[in-house]
This record gives sequence, C-alpha cells and structure tokens, in this order.
Amino acid sequence: MADRLAPGAPYRTIDLNGVTAPFYIVPFDKDGVCTGPLTARNLVETVADQRPTDVFLFSHGWNNDWQAATSRYDEFITGFARMRAEHPLDREFRPVLVGVIWPSTALVMPWERGPQILGVERDDDAVAEERAEIAEVAAIVPEEERARFYELAQRPADLTDQEAAEFAGLVVGAFGGDDELGLVEADAESVLEVWQSLPGRPASDGTVPDLSDIGLPGATPAEGPDAAAAGLLQALDPRGLVRLATVLLMKDRAGRVGGRGVADLLEDLLSAGDAHVHLVGHSYGAKVVLSALVARPHPRQVESVLLLQPALSNRCFASDADGAGRPGGYRPALERTRQPVMTTYSKHDFPLTKVFHWAVRRPSDLGEAVIAGAPNRYAALGGFGPGGIEGEVSKVVATLPPQNYAMPEHGKRVIAVEASNVIKGHGEVQVPGTFWMLLTQVARSGG
Repeated sequence: MADRLAPGAPYRTIDLNGVTAPFYIVPFDKDGVCTGPLTARNLVETVADQRPTDVFLFSHGWNNDWQAATSRYDEFITGFARMRAEHPLDREFRPVLVGVIWPSTALVMPWERGPQILGVERDDDAVAEERAEIAEVAAIVPEEERARFYELAQRPADLTDQEAAEFAGLVVGAFGGDDELGLVEADAESVLEVWQSLPGRPASDGTVPDLSDIGLPGATPAEGPDAAAAGLLQALDPRGLVRLATVLLMKDRAGRVGGRGVADLLEDLLSAGDAHVHLVGHSYGAKVVLSALVARPHPRQVESVLLLQPALSNRCFASDADGAGRPGGYRPALERTRQPVMTTYSKHDFPLTKVFHWAVRRPSDLGEAVIAGAPNRYAALGGFGPGGIEGEVSKVVATLPPQNYAMPEHGKRVIAVEASNVIKGHGEVQVPGTFWMLLTQVARSGG
C-alpha cells in the first residue's frame, strides 16, 4: 500500500518540461466546506513564501470523482506544459497548480459514461446511477414524505395525473433558489408544467412530435451516442423528473461550492502575493470558478478566466438578462479579471446544444421566445456563445500555434471562441487548441 501523503502536502510535484511545480488538490463538500483545510492552508503559505509567478486554479465539471478529476487535470497540465516548452514564454515562469474537487458524481450523463467492456453488461452501473440520483433528490424531500417519494420514484411511467402532481410537489425544492440569471421561484404546478413540456411527450391526439432533428426523443429517434444522450429526458417517467431535478441540484451545488469555499480560497490566494492568478473551469466547473469570483469583492483582480464548454446560461454576462433590466449573475466577473474572459462554444457539444436548455429550464422560462439564435435564455454558453453583450464581445475562431489570437479592441470584456474545429465533444477539452488558449492568456499576463 502506498504511503499516505503528509497532511497538507501537495498531491504531487509535477515536472513541467524543466519547471517544477507543486500540484495541490483542495477538496470541498457539497455545501462548500473545505474538507482539506491543512492542504488549503499549506497552499496559501506556499504562495506567500515561494512567491510564484503564476497560480492556476482548475475546476472540473459534473461526473468527476477524485480519480477522474485528477486524471483530467494531469492530462490538461501535461499538454499545456508540452506546448509551453514548444512555445517558450519571454518571462520567468514559476507556477503553482491547484485542482478543486467537489462532489459531482451523483449524475452520470449518458454521454459521459465509460466505454462498454466487450461481453460485460452495464446493468450494475445503470442501477448504481439511478440509486445515486434518487438519493440526491431524496435529500431535499421532507423526511416524513420520503417514503412516498421512494414509492413513486420506483414506479414506471404509469403515474395518474394526481400522482404526477404529487411527485412534482415532492421534488419542487430542486426547482427554486438562485441561478446565474437571478432568483427563481417554483411551485408544484409549475414543476409539473415543466415536466409535461419536455420533448417526446405525446400530444393530445396521441401522436409523438418528430424532434429527431434536435436529437431528443421523437418519432424517429437518433442513432448512436446521441440516442443515449436523448434518453436523459423521459416524459412523465418519474425517473425523468428525478434526473431533471438532479441536473439542477448539481448546477446549484457548483454555484454553492464556488460561492462559499472556493471564494474563500481564491481570496486567500490573491491576498498571499502578487502572482498572476488564472481560473480555468470546464462544464459546471465554469460555474464554480465564476461563483468564486463574483461572490464578494476580492483584494485584486485575477489575471485571466478560461471557460471550457461552460454549462451556464448564455446570458450570464448580459447587462439585461431578462428584458427587464436585470443583469446576468456573472456580469461582475467581467470587471474582476484583468484580461477579458475567454469562453469556448462548439457545435459538436451535443448536451450543450441539444439538451441543456431543456434540462435546466426553471418554471419562469416556459414559453419564452427564441433569443439571438438560441432556444431560450437558458441556452448554454458552451453551446451557443454569449448573448446579451453585443459591443462587449469579440468573436473569434479557435486557432492553433503559431497563429496568435488578436488582441481584442478596447471595451471587449469577453472573447468568445467558436471552437468547433478543435473541440469535438463536451468532455473533449484536453486538446492542443485549449492549451493554446491558456498559453495565450499566460503570455499576456501583466501586459
């Protein structure tokens, strides 16, 4: 058995092509409480004592346990280091690396499942996923009503209208609260309406709409991986509402972890020295790092923010997110980073172009018209690019070295990278194109 790490020690020390960097893993629980306080304290002391030039804080998205998250961090860091060696910086570079770990594994999206092993059934995995999702949602159901919740959750798609309304009322807690567009209120009736509006539900005459063009359940279902992803939303099957509620719970959890524990860590890192602090978040990890940035005023700006296929509303930076003058919840981030926020979007990201805006709609968004080419205001930033910030965004196509990104004009606070040429799927962000984006930000640090 391997020796246990010394309390508070770096998870490992990484050789970044001639540059040695401590790599800290800082874990948080679902409420944003740091579960590795000695590690966080040692990290901050290292930054204060060793005075690194750069601090990188990474956050993973949904469906990443410790092993998966650290593996993805390693892959991204190794690829970035290789690119930095091939394209050296013209300044000193002494980095410290930080990976955030937060509990995001209750929901295993169909497009994120591992490959099926030949001859081995995945029934055990499917059952484990379903039980984990039910347990997450059950935690928000009052204890005295939990037995009834479990009874209805185990039923097939044969609920009566009364039972469906009852089940919607039991899970209503997942549909309210705050998101990046502001305060959301929900009641059982509106939750039921959302559930009934999901794609694939038969019309009153019994026909099923053909939604195959957007990859969701319909008369002619999609083939291949998209068919599995489309199975995320099953109309009026209790499991479909459980999964929908879990999507929202994980989204809210990302914001809670970021806005509490990671915000504290970020403030300590910014106070500990004058290193360039770079935030990198993938999927719901984008919500983690942005929530940390906007939770409160920090002692100074971070240097850069890189959002890789962010699972957020595309209007999260808008000056008027809802048509009533209310700004997007992450608009303050634009002033809290020295460089413009860089965010990717890709037409190949199936969940963020085809599913996300159905899964994360809150009741207040029902019936909203198409906005700027996106399905609604909950359309994903990583699927359609930013909306509502015309005049403040520079839209570019992803490049590869040695082609540099042009400096954005004055007043452009967001660089939206159309990355379909380099990002071929939601999780495929450990690629040369994304390494080059981060290297570009690092090269411009302090300029």
